Amino acid sequence: MSVKSWKRQLPGPGETVTVIGAGRSGVAAARLAHALGYRVRLLDEGPVSGETRSELRKAGIEVLENHPLSPRELLSLPWVLVSPGIPPGKWAGQDAPLYLERVMGEMEWASRWTEVPLLAVGGTNGKSTTSALLAHLLEAAGERVFLGGNFGTPLSEMVLMERKSGVSLHSLGVVELSSFQAETMGDFHPVVNLLLNITPDHLDRYPSLEAYRSAKWKAFESMDPDSFAIVNRDPACGAFPEPAGVDARKVWFWASREPAPAGFQGLSMEAGGHRAFLDGLEGVPPLAWNLSGFQLEGMGNRQNLAAALAGAVLFLHRAGRKIEDLSEVLEQAVSAFRGLPHRMEIVGEWGGVRFVNDSKATNVDATRLALEGYAGQGPAIHLIMGGRDKGAPYAPLREGIRMAVKSVVALGEAREKIQAELGDIVPFSLADSLEEAVSRAAGNAVSGDRVLLSPACSSYDMFHGYEERGRIFREIVEAWIRRRGAGR
Repeated sequence: MSVKSWKRQLPGPGETVTVIGAGRSGVAAARLAHALGYRVRLLDEGPVSGETRSELRKAGIEVLENHPLSPRELLSLPWVLVSPGIPPGKWAGQDAPLYLERVMGEMEWASRWTEVPLLAVGGTNGKSTTSALLAHLLEAAGERVFLGGNFGTPLSEMVLMERKSGVSLHSLGVVELSSFQAETMGDFHPVVNLLLNITPDHLDRYPSLEAYRSAKWKAFESMDPDSFAIVNRDPACGAFPEPAGVDARKVWFWASREPAPAGFQGLSMEAGGHRAFLDGLEGVPPLAWNLSGFQLEGMGNRQNLAAALAGAVLFLHRAGRKIEDLSEVLEQAVSAFRGLPHRMEIVGEWGGVRFVNDSKATNVDATRLALEGYAGQGPAIHLIMGGRDKGAPYAPLREGIRMAVKSVVALGEAREKIQAELGDIVPFSLADSLEEAVSRAAGNAVSGDRVLLSPACSSYDMFHGYEERGRIFREIVEAWIRRRGAGR
């Protein structure tokens, strides 16, 4: 394995490090910097919770709350660590890459202080499920896995815990990586980096889709030649082709309704999703897996599985494990994986009708992938969608609706726009509440159908987040089933 070649120098001993943002990752970065011997200032535009403020000040960290973020002030500082939730325009006044020499994000900062090899997972949709599945597969293979990043625990917390304990608690780290974390990266060296897809999202933060795409690829620019960049080859996913300047070894994965292109080299999955093959990679033995036990629904989850399986196998191969002997272990782990809440989650069944919670589908492409997973089975979906519009057209859903959907119920602020763009394909109705939407969709369903909540919109018009929307959907479904008894 190669030795990492760092391009950016870290601050010198005793220098002042200013952390912007007092959310969980900002506080973790500040605590790690303080433990490393730096003088630390933590700034936040809003208030900092009393308990956090007291703990940090007691530790010797300066806390400045309700502090306006001025680019002129911040860019005069010698070292700045930014929390991912703070847009570059707040602190830079312009694009972040101009200031990479003295501005670093929490993920990259933490990665500089650990010897634990990292596997990163990025993309617009599917990051959390893929991260959890990748960690699950590697744990089944006997690895001691840290799972965190954008999903759960900040990497800085893991690094601080390991430094305090004085022992290596993990053999690897799986980190979910958002575009907000990637956009400031200039020196990030994961040994495996997965990119699932790039489709329109967060265009309130980025001036264009190309700027958003560039932010996603920033995490790949400093990878070492013996590391693996694993990328979705399906043209519909938006990640292919890759930009120039990626030195990592590129490996493609394919999981689509269409067969893989002739001569495909990498990990490919059969159209039905029951078998996968790894072939054509120099130095890596060809492998095949029976994946018929995989229980998650939707095309997006097939792609998540293909990516996670490729990432696990290539990490194990790179670590010197004999991957030919692990096929059965990985197949069993795939069958045992139950997924995450609000992501194609089965929340109830009554009279042969299954209710599926995909509240995490907060953009059009996530809903497109959900519908594609049911294509070829005949129309059987009663789709509940809508919420706060995110600016993207809904036209990409037309084909999936024609192929898989029996009826659509739209709600929320975007319902009239959705009706205007999609209302001429299948029976379409509007609802004033999620409870009404469930009642309408379930009332149209017969045995073998599915009632699918996959909104293609954010939740903030009616709920405090996709989690609350999904939780309330589950509660409504459970109450609907109780009123009708356990079965039909």
